[in-house]
Amino acid sequence: MAEAEASPAGANSVMFLPHMSGSHCPVVDHQSMGAFVGLRNIVSRGDMLRAMIEGLDYQFVQIVRGLEAALGMRPEKFVAIGGATRNAFWMQNKADMIGKPIETPEIEEPTPLGAAILAGVGVGLYKDVRHAYNTVYRPGCVYEPDLRLTQRYGQWLDTFERLYPVLKDVHASIRTGLAGG
Repeated sequence: MAEAEASPAGANSVMFLPHMSGSHCPVVDHQSMGAFVGLRNIVSRGDMLRAMIEGLDYQFVQIVRGLEAALGMRPEKFVAIGGATRNAFWMQNKADMIGKPIETPEIEEPTPLGAAILAGVGVGLYKDVRHAYNTVYRPGCVYEPDLRLTQRYGQWLDTFERLYPVLKDVHASIRTGLAGG
């Protein structure tokens, strides 16, 4: 991650389409594949790793935009849980890209905690889910976005969103064995 962090925002013009297992959201296309574009002889391993993080975060922005449009609301912040929250560079990049704070609460095992909260509500330990949440919640790190980077990533998102349509037929041909024989 230190190498990725040393690469400038925009990964020296390298982009990564993170469709390593096809595409499932926001575009559903099981034939799509991952791809790096913008490779040149000056591109470093750090640039490629940063491009991977940025590609995943561009996809995150696409998913959030779809949810915002469907729900008719825009969240003020995001709360992230799970293993990726231990990667400070990734969380900061995600905040910079989405332009909203990303909070990573101090929760060791969020899934069993959620089950325990619901059980606590069910047996009357808490009066409702909000009461349970307010009782057990422990704030952690908050990643504040660099809005200058948010603006730059917003411009680069247009290019990222052109990758899938441009590569769609190429990927389908490769998958069906028609490319090059």
